[in-house]
Amino acid sequence: MSIIDGVENKVKEWFFGVALRKAIVSVVKLIFSYCAAHAIKVSIVIPGIGVLDTNSELALTAFINSALTVLRNWAKIKYPGKFGWL
Repeated sequence: MSIIDGVENKVKEWFFGVALRKAIVSVVKLIFSYCAAHAIKVSIVIPGIGVLDTNSELALTAFINSALTVLRNWAKIKYPGKFGWL
């Protein structure tokens, strides 16, 4: 049973050390992306330039989320010691 206990402990360490952190980062990025897309939508509607429909807002959210992921990965590779918390 010690092998199973060792694997179970490794899974728990990975879950709380890596998986949970990555899930939190992803949720925060998604919330930020949605808020930014909504702010862009509101700023376009207010001056009367045009109106974005909901599908465009969701596409913009996905684009911003992807751009943040690219920026995060670039920062982790370019400056490996500074952005370890990402």
